[in-house]
Amino acid sequence: MRKIAVILTLLAAIFFGGIFYFYKTLQVKVDIQPEKTVWGEKNEITLKVDSNHNFPIGQVEVSLTQGSKKIELYKGPIENVETSLVIDAKKARLKEGKAKIEAYLELPLEKKLLLEREIRFDLTPPQVSIVLKPHRLGIGEPGVVEVSVNEPTSQLYVEVGKYNFPLLPVAGSPNLYKTFIAAPLSLLKEPSDYFVVATDEAGNTSKVFLPIDIRAKKFRHVKIFLTEKQLKDIVYKFFPEATDLVEKFHIINHQFRQEDDQKITEICSLSTNELYAQGKFLQLPGSAPTAYFGDHRYYYYNGKQIDTSIHKGLDLAKYKHAPVVAANNGRVIYVGHLKIYGNVVLIDHGYGLVTLYGHLLDSTVKVGQVVKKGQIIGHTDTTGLALGDHLHFGTLIWGVATNPIYYFDPRYMDYYIYKYFKTNQ
Repeated sequence: MRKIAVILTLLAAIFFGGIFYFYKTLQVKVDIQPEKTVWGEKNEITLKVDSNHNFPIGQVEVSLTQGSKKIELYKGPIENVETSLVIDAKKARLKEGKAKIEAYLELPLEKKLLLEREIRFDLTPPQVSIVLKPHRLGIGEPGVVEVSVNEPTSQLYVEVGKYNFPLLPVAGSPNLYKTFIAAPLSLLKEPSDYFVVATDEAGNTSKVFLPIDIRAKKFRHVKIFLTEKQLKDIVYKFFPEATDLVEKFHIINHQFRQEDDQKITEICSLSTNELYAQGKFLQLPGSAPTAYFGDHRYYYYNGKQIDTSIHKGLDLAKYKHAPVVAANNGRVIYVGHLKIYGNVVLIDHGYGLVTLYGHLLDSTVKVGQVVKKGQIIGHTDTTGLALGDHLHFGTLIWGVATNPIYYFDPRYMDYYIYKYFKTNQ
């Protein structure tokens, strides 16, 4: 019996010694992301408990308190835990104002504060006032929108259908935001209304209707009859060993166009709130249009229609390897290669307005370079999807194609565009 008692005493000493060791070396951390101080109506958070030991005694408790109201976010054993939570302020009957998040490590001999964070609930959406908007737009036509917002925003843009036009702050005018918008070609088949969407730092969102009339416009319908040589010239640029020319042409004309459109939209997001452009835009000097904005193209091969597309710019032909000039003052935001448009240069003119120069042989400018109207930026060629040497000239607003003819008209630019920027320049 005595021997058993000694063994039990020894085991107890080992057990409690181990508990004491883990107790003294225990390290527990609590983290809540995102680490924001202003919360809105619905808040998605990730709560993480990190412990260097799975300690069998005690617990971790995390709570949110506001006045006398206490909401338990987590209460459980001391171990590694990661969980996602949604805090719905209205369902939890929380009010606007201050609150506190606290995390405690509770042990038999002590209660230790692990995390204390002051937060504020903001449950009121931002207030948006429309300062300026177009009364009407034709398909492919640009316009200017200006709004005022009563508080800082995390997102602020004009929405029409699947397209967003970011609103940028107006220098020297607090709470004022401005942007170019457009009437996309997609409105021909999918009519949509315009809205201003504003989301504040707490995640509250306002959506304000913008009444803009859209004028329908008829565009040319053009049949393009491809010879076998022309089809091979196009397809073999992308698929040198293709056997089914029509199938590969369809991939080029649809999938590759979509990829280019996505890349162009990403590039155009680099536009800034500095208006570089002045006066009318230049058409490639001495050039003649060979295709127009909005052309509905129908491709035929061996007497059958094999595909369609809508042209999103202006094709300008002059002579082989003709010098290409910047249509207006701006900042180069991209020099590189796209699939459909080949070698390209994109120039930002401010507030989302960007010009695209496609099918180039080369470029003489670099990203970040500020260029002047009429400055040579490259030379024409047939890179990308092009059957002959020409310039594809595109006028884009946040990646949405618009009709270049508007920008060539000095009276239009002065009356509908520039006069709305004069007070801010």
